[in-house]
Amino acid sequence: MSSSPLSSAEIISIANAELTKASKGYSLSRHLQLATFVLGVGSILIPNTYTYIPALLALITQMSSWIYRHKAGQLHGVGDEGRMRGLLLDALGPTSEKLDLSNWLSRVSEKSREKAKSSVDPDYFASGTKVGAQRLCEHMQENAFWGKCLYKVTAARYTRITLWIAAIGVLSVLVAIPLTSSQNLVLARILVAVLASGAAVTQVSEILSWRSAETKIEILDRRLEKLATCSEDELKTRRLDALLAVYGDYCVATATAPPIPDFLYRRERARLNDLWKQRILQSP
Repeated sequence: MSSSPLSSAEIISIANAELTKASKGYSLSRHLQLATFVLGVGSILIPNTYTYIPALLALITQMSSWIYRHKAGQLHGVGDEGRMRGLLLDALGPTSEKLDLSNWLSRVSEKSREKAKSSVDPDYFASGTKVGAQRLCEHMQENAFWGKCLYKVTAARYTRITLWIAAIGVLSVLVAIPLTSSQNLVLARILVAVLASGAAVTQVSEILSWRSAETKIEILDRRLEKLATCSEDELKTRRLDALLAVYGDYCVATATAPPIPDFLYRRERARLNDLWKQRILQSP
């Protein structure tokens, strides 16, 4: 296969199917991290040699979490690449050099392609501008608006969850200190501490990635706001370098942050659609 007959809407639908799978993988990884934490607390509070049982189970769940996270990261890379390819194809249209998607499609599962057929949305983007640089600018503005809002909501939610878990963990350690009298239990305590630290660092890293993406996209949105006032000819000539720089920075910002959990996207979708419509109406 040297080229793809797929439309931009079909490409984006397949990409979103991969991103949905990635989101589920990350979600499962977080649940396994929570299981690691619960087992770790149980291990700390058990004052006898049975403490090694939950400690070993915590090791298994944390290793499983890392495996699922690695697989989800690969799916995220595939989905994000397809989403950006679809955006370019929809904004700029077919060119004399056909967009070759064979390498990307070879990394997409057949299940995702079949699932995507039933969810193709030809009106995925709100822009009604004709194909060209202005349409690309508007597509990126819409994506930037959704991205910064969803990253903010997601980071805030998981920050609260992480703080609650940290507080419970500290309290558990304080309660368990008087129970740790046997030197035979030291190894289990160390194992649990290492696993809990690994899970905490992973979650904090996710939160920082969402915060960083939110900040970067907020800046990009302001840059796009200035470009949006330019004519098509001006964007293609004097401002083309600025438009391509924004596109490149946007790709980097979204590629480094984990995908938004599906339930948060569904919860916020109606509200963000209304806010985006209001923004369009208020635009000069």
